[in-house]
Amino acid sequence: MIWELQQQSKIASAEEKAQRAISKADRYAQDIADLKRHSERLSLACQAMWELVRERTGLTEDEIETKILEIDARDGRIDRKIATRQLVCPSCGKPTNSRRTTCVLCGVPLPREHQFEV
Repeated sequence: MIWELQQQSKIASAEEKAQRAISKADRYAQDIADLKRHSERLSLACQAMWELVRERTGLTEDEIETKILEIDARDGRIDRKIATRQLVCPSCGKPTNSRRTTCVLCGVPLPREHQFEV
């Protein structure tokens, strides 16, 4: 009888863990779908901006590709990513990284070179 109660308790615990895992997987799937939609909207906006710039300035595909490679190489690697960089807090002088918007230690907003910096 005690053994049966222990087994039922273990089964209930396993079912609870399985349900939490399913919920977590559902949340991750929704996050992925949201990110995909966001990425598609960003791609569309970038394409629209590029076409407007090209039409109004006469820039070429080669020029935009050269600029993309220049930006990509800033971190020393051509990997089609904008990498994080180490920054120094202008207030406390402690190191931090470019993914942060404020210093972890003193809370001062960190300067950005450009809007898309990560």
